[in-house]
Amino acid sequence: WGLDGHPVNTDDWVEQISLLLFTDDAVVMQDQIDRLALVLSQFDDREDVLFYQVLTDSIFPRIELPEDTAQWKVVLSTAGVDSMRLVCEDVFPADIRKNVFVVDRRRQLRQAFPITDQASLTSLVEVVAILLPPRKLVRPELNRTKER
Repeated sequence: WGLDGHPVNTDDWVEQISLLLFTDDAVVMQDQIDRLALVLSQFDDREDVLFYQVLTDSIFPRIELPEDTAQWKVVLSTAGVDSMRLVCEDVFPADIRKNVFVVDRRRQLRQAFPITDQASLTSLVEVVAILLPPRKLVRPELNRTKER
């Protein structure tokens, strides 16, 4: 469930890039959240890139949210999210609370990026940009006219 009271279903992750961060109340995240919000700002004009901060405790802890939360969803673990967490732990056995996980448009885990390393976050932006489909042109005939 999200902070907004709506259920989170991983089936909704099809046709979008999902970035996952697993946190708990014991983790001080403000610096990392600021960095990750900066990453998301690179995709402000996209509706198909969403960031999920998954709370590992059953009680909503005190959490800091970025100012722009349109693409940032804070959710409690659910069955689907828990199964994705198990996949993340299996594929990347290091402390999963120190990584951002990229899930592609087919709900496949792609890669993990350390949240404390700026170079890794730059790589994260590049990978997300590669995974995104090109935008469809709304009126391609106008672009052809411009080209002439």
